[in-house]
Amino acid sequence: MSLFSLTALGAIGVATLLAESNNKEKKLHLELDSTPINRTGTTGPRSYAPMLEQAQDTVVSVYTAEIIRVVRRSRSSEDEILRRFFGIPSPRRNYEPEVKERLIPQGVGSGVIVREDGYIVTNSHVVSNQRGEEADEVLVRLNDGRELPAKIIGRDPRTDIAVLKVEATELPTAKIADSTQIKVGDIVFAIGNPMGVGLTVTSGIVSATGRQIGIYGKGGYENFIQTDASINPGNSGGALVDIEGRLIGINSAILSHTGTNAGIGFAIPSNLTVNITDQLTGFGQVRRGLLGVRTEDVSHEIAKKFGLENVRGALVLEVVSGLPADKAGLKQGDIIVSIDNEEIENSNSLRLNVSQRAPESTIKITAIRQEKEKDFTLTLADQSDQLRSLRRKLP
Repeated sequence: MSLFSLTALGAIGVATLLAESNNKEKKLHLELDSTPINRTGTTGPRSYAPMLEQAQDTVVSVYTAEIIRVVRRSRSSEDEILRRFFGIPSPRRNYEPEVKERLIPQGVGSGVIVREDGYIVTNSHVVSNQRGEEADEVLVRLNDGRELPAKIIGRDPRTDIAVLKVEATELPTAKIADSTQIKVGDIVFAIGNPMGVGLTVTSGIVSATGRQIGIYGKGGYENFIQTDASINPGNSGGALVDIEGRLIGINSAILSHTGTNAGIGFAIPSNLTVNITDQLTGFGQVRRGLLGVRTEDVSHEIAKKFGLENVRGALVLEVVSGLPADKAGLKQGDIIVSIDNEEIENSNSLRLNVSQRAPESTIKITAIRQEKEKDFTLTLADQSDQLRSLRRKLP
């Protein structure tokens, strides 16, 4: 499965949701290790091989195929030539078409085992066909050589996360780090199956965090970790790990003029991955909260005008009537700076924060109004309900 490029990209918008399911008993509840790596040591290991041996065992290769239908007429071409040569008229009746199915290999990607009973996280685009639909067949190859058919538990194209399930037990699982703890300059390793050559490890550093590049089109949610670790087609869905072998991201995209590594790769942070994975396994879809505002980033000019010391926050441009922000009293011109004491850096930060909270969640928003902080308590609406309501109103 090839990685996304930046040649035909859309803007960020409101997410559409997957079909609803009631498999709440299967919710993974993946845990994060919030311990930061040791950045103060004066000497490092001579080799990362012992750590990477364990991390590699948690990464799998993912192969997909599509079933196509081939329709043929039962009358042969030779029969038709002979009829024409001898002047025999063709029968008027229509021959019944012969329909055969053929399995066509489609793509190669990677995945990460997150629970010992066979749950695997990968990219949604890895297990999708060219029309954006689920692949007809998915095969997973473990690092020990076993090949197992996989079932797609759920996909969320808006974050490019998908969850697979294979029938196996006692599988090695990735230890998941808290991606909010990473810093630019941290050493990282990308593990996956680039170009289908087999499980491969490359190294680099965290080049940036919080990247938004607009590759998921309308409704996409992006908060990428950028790295210069070599990532190529086939790495999609594989692991980005720290120097302790803990998963900090799912490799997802590259920026390249050629379609191969140019030193600018992007991974979905582990925290976002865990949130989406828990929802897909628990509900069969992603349920996102809705605030009901339109915002933009705070610029230097806006910060100066509003008397702000720091250039951060989301400036409210519009409050939608009847939605939670309106009911709580937020107004145009307010600058949202935190939710439940979590800092809001910009408009995308606000959107991501709200999207990872369940509908009916009660939150506290802190905003600046007339150079003074003001708190608002509100209960989030259900984004999917609002989308369904909007569709009913459309002609």
